[in-house]
Amino acid sequence: MQRPSLPVATLAGPPAFVQPLTSWHPSAAGGSSAGIGGSRALGAPSTAPSGSSTAPPAGAAATAVLVTVSGQRRRRRHAGRSMGGHSAALRVLSLGSGGSRDTSRSSKQLARERQADVSRCYLHLLGEKEEALLQAMRERVPAVVSATREQSSAAKEEHLKIWGVDVEAPSVALDMVLLKYLRAEDLDVERAAKRLAETLQFRVDSTLDALVDEELPEHFQGHDTIDGVDADGRPLMISRYGQMDNDKVFGDPDAFVRYRLQVMEKAMAKLRFEPGAPEDLCQVHDYSGVNLLFKSNEVKAGIAAMTKVFSAHYPETKGKTIFVKFPLLFSKLFQAFSVFIPEKTRKKFIILGEADQPLLFDHVPPEVVPEDIGGMLAPMSARGRQLEGRCQTTSVAPRSSVAVDLAQVAAIPATLAWELRVCSHDIPYELSFVPTNGGEEQLISKSEPGEPLLASAGILRGEYHATEAGVLRCRLDNSKSWFQQKLFLSRAEALA
Repeated sequence: MQRPSLPVATLAGPPAFVQPLTSWHPSAAGGSSAGIGGSRALGAPSTAPSGSSTAPPAGAAATAVLVTVSGQRRRRRHAGRSMGGHSAALRVLSLGSGGSRDTSRSSKQLARERQADVSRCYLHLLGEKEEALLQAMRERVPAVVSATREQSSAAKEEHLKIWGVDVEAPSVALDMVLLKYLRAEDLDVERAAKRLAETLQFRVDSTLDALVDEELPEHFQGHDTIDGVDADGRPLMISRYGQMDNDKVFGDPDAFVRYRLQVMEKAMAKLRFEPGAPEDLCQVHDYSGVNLLFKSNEVKAGIAAMTKVFSAHYPETKGKTIFVKFPLLFSKLFQAFSVFIPEKTRKKFIILGEADQPLLFDHVPPEVVPEDIGGMLAPMSARGRQLEGRCQTTSVAPRSSVAVDLAQVAAIPATLAWELRVCSHDIPYELSFVPTNGGEEQLISKSEPGEPLLASAGILRGEYHATEAGVLRCRLDNSKSWFQQKLFLSRAEALA
């Protein structure tokens, strides 16, 4: 199987060169040799709204900041000014809704924009001026729906929806969708209505509502996990690129785009569309085993096609993106050039290298992070009796030992299920049951001398039947490590 080779991608928001689509065809993907072509050089002015967001190349929202390292000669700027040189270049594609903007707005619309505050264009934060913009958007929905039905015979036969929200019936959920389009278009009602119409047409032509239930070919399966929420309550989507077969996954742009659309639709279905509830997604991208420096024409073409679709039709869906096991070189490059990225956008991206596992759990609970990227979520086939409780996270400093209490037993008899793992390197451990009456400890499991618990072993699990009150306790010994701090995860709960 060919090792995956993807660009360092997926920051928020659509590239400025993207044109809104009402339908997608492989020929619209742009030249395969150019990848996601037409990229603006670093520091070039953006013509796109700052609120847009889309889905990334392999997991969800498409990219607003595409970071790539290229040994090729930099392209000339708009005015013919040469960037020159053969050194590596960091290209940043700024946010945009696609194409050039129509500046012929009415004076009334301009007045509204001057007075309204985009940061208050959320249903639970609306002021009088923002409510007026929402009402103007509501008034345009019937005409948008009517136009969609006129342009598509398929639209005449179905109730129009976006992400499960009925567009033809006034509701709180519909207001939240309309506000997304308003924010994405910087409160320009006409452009927001136009973009909504294009999305409805695209969804009808692409049969997106039915796509969620389609069974895709095997080579598209097993790369994505849509389960749980992040620390802020956003629906969580995790994509792992290391096992993708490039020839199969990217060989057919049509199939690749539909695969990514299905993943995104499933993730969007997790949103509740209730006032005050999270309105966007958290995406985790695992780059283990991915060659970020070289990418084939097939990969470039597939990502370019997907980016155009997602930038046009998934506004304001980017909440936070976390890059896991990111190569150190690219992480340093991103840090160096992040000063050129708007702070609002920059805060949405977390770059984590091989040694940054503890930081991942500041954003995403370990119980919803897949086992193969250091978490406690086992594959369905290996779960058995799956625990549902929260995990404890324990950092064990070099030259130290600690004891962790997993569970207290008061009512007996009781059967305890337990899970342990170390996230990096290894650590000796000993799991025991300690009676509260001072009785003899019962050894449950331990590592043998010279054979510590390995991170590569994943989750160690088992059960213990307690016949007396006590504590399930795990002792961890990092006393022989001079420099390495170890991160340990554990949990236990009584079985019904």
